[in-house]
Amino acid sequence: MKFNEHLKHCNLLYIDDQANVRSDIYTLLSPTFKTIQLAEDTTAAQRLFDKHEIDIIITDIEMPGEDGLSFVKDVRQDNHTIPIIVLTAFTDTDYLLRAANLQIDGYITKPLTFDKLGAALESAAKKLSHKHEAFKLSHFINYSSATKQLIVDNEPVSLGKKERLLLELFIDNASQVVSKEMIGNTLWPSIDVSDSALKNLLNELRTKLKYNDIIINQPAQGWFINTHDDN
Repeated sequence: MKFNEHLKHCNLLYIDDQANVRSDIYTLLSPTFKTIQLAEDTTAAQRLFDKHEIDIIITDIEMPGEDGLSFVKDVRQDNHTIPIIVLTAFTDTDYLLRAANLQIDGYITKPLTFDKLGAALESAAKKLSHKHEAFKLSHFINYSSATKQLIVDNEPVSLGKKERLLLELFIDNASQVVSKEMIGNTLWPSIDVSDSALKNLLNELRTKLKYNDIIINQPAQGWFINTHDDN
């Protein structure tokens, strides 16, 4: 089955307690995605989600320990846009209601089929497509979420993970001020970020953007990205 070409730019996190199912999914989808991270439970999933840049999540619901929807709820506290597809052997009304409240992008009942999975992934790819288009910060600066590449004055600039996450946070909220709390919840979800750590990260990103008028401080509120075309 041919999946959406856009998924080749995406990183998938797949969660299932059955090793044979994880192996089958990896074999099926590895040609489609940029990378696939496999987790046997929600603890491992959270560890992988914190460590890697994940674009799409597919999770089973019924697993030993914390169920898949509890993990989704934790993810949704900090990330309201990542596409999430859930798998279940049941059509229990409680599961359906919980999934609906968590903004699930696909609810697939087992047995899993190519048609069901393909339809859900097609929907997820469409949701991500706008985000993965190159974003023009100015005539001299472009950023692509698909390739994670920053181009300044026609030259590629390497970004660290937190620098990329911060830049994408500004881009995703280009029309509004981004507060210290928003940055902390996105980049340091488990700890209270210090003012010095935040200041250092902002300075590092500003240095790589080269132009000082791209990230602007809004006193007592936060920062915003100043996008403009220098034509």
